[in-house]
Amino acid sequence: MTGRPPCKALCADLADITGSPLAKSTAWIKDVVRSDDTNMLFSHLALEPCGRVLSFKFCPALSTAIHRNKTTPFAMVDGNAIATISSAAEALFYTRAKMVAGADRPFFFIPGIDPSSTPWSHDRKKSWLRVATRVGERLCQDYLVLPERDSLSREIVRVRVKVVTAHSRWSRDCLYPRRSHASVATVHDGLYRSLNKAELLQRRSWTRVTGP
Repeated sequence: MTGRPPCKALCADLADITGSPLAKSTAWIKDVVRSDDTNMLFSHLALEPCGRVLSFKFCPALSTAIHRNKTTPFAMVDGNAIATISSAAEALFYTRAKMVAGADRPFFFIPGIDPSSTPWSHDRKKSWLRVATRVGERLCQDYLVLPERDSLSREIVRVRVKVVTAHSRWSRDCLYPRRSHASVATVHDGLYRSLNKAELLQRRSWTRVTGP
């Protein structure tokens, strides 16, 4: 708040919160303090002379933006869970899956899919499905992975992930697509598999990944 002294946090606590528990070096914090990339977030950001405490004040504009965008989605994540994630892709999938978990019909899109630079190839599909199995086991979620093609170019332009949780409320004919022009995959119980057209047709009225 304007006129108030800066907030303070132990660098060791920041390391625990951000997924780097027991980190002995504060070099990464020093890099952030020296960076110009934080100017839009902090009006004050500095290490105390002891080198173990970070003092900071958020910019007033940041507080204003937060209050104006109450509909912006966010996720409450467990720092201990983040600490066990081994890749950026898994972190991206995990945060998105957490973000939508409370919805009646939760879904999100896999980030970074671009037909010209990062197309939905066989190898990329397998890589994301492996990530989905790990996150699904962690969060007790099942997934339906549906590539979506552009109506004109017929290229896959995005990949939707429909999430089934203990509280989701998918209705008949809403979870599984009636038809698909790209391979649809399921993720359940640590395993993934692609479905053929006959299986898709059979599952049209299912409201869970594993059954009606």
